[in-house]
Amino acid sequence: MMNFNFKYWGVLACVLGYVGMSLSAKVERATVYIFGFSASFTDSVVYITDIQQLDSAYIETKYDFLMDRAVYSDQLQTYLEAVKQMPNSTCAVFFHTKKSKLMEEYDKIRKQYGSDGSVMLKELTDGSFKFQSPVYEPPVKAVPESAEPKATKKEKRRKASKDKPEK
Repeated sequence: MMNFNFKYWGVLACVLGYVGMSLSAKVERATVYIFGFSASFTDSVVYITDIQQLDSAYIETKYDFLMDRAVYSDQLQTYLEAVKQMPNSTCAVFFHTKKSKLMEEYDKIRKQYGSDGSVMLKELTDGSFKFQSPVYEPPVKAVPESAEPKATKKEKRRKASKDKPEK
């Protein structure tokens, strides 16, 4: 039961943090470098893509947050399901605006999984898989309808006493 509460509050904190960031941040189109990683709990094969350049990605500038990250990981998962017959894989994407910084992370992951004898690392470097930038649509701010002025407590009591049937 305690584990559920921890997960609940963790998810709630993440959602609130994301909402807070999206309200105060500016989103700009930028060039980013990206690679994908996929692993499955039911298979010993791990896939990693090559580092690719995306010219039309959108970055939230305050925290360097890649917008629509889930879309990029879904692209990799769809590719692996269709072409490599690898269902139920967990996919993640890594990105950076500087290729050298991303290359360090890429080498670290390749070294970690390449040296593990229980896992087979397969690289998707033949150009068969390419990330595609989705069309980014900024969130629409809801405009509240013109609200009627709120009644004061006295007005509510007066109205309630008028509506009350007399005995």
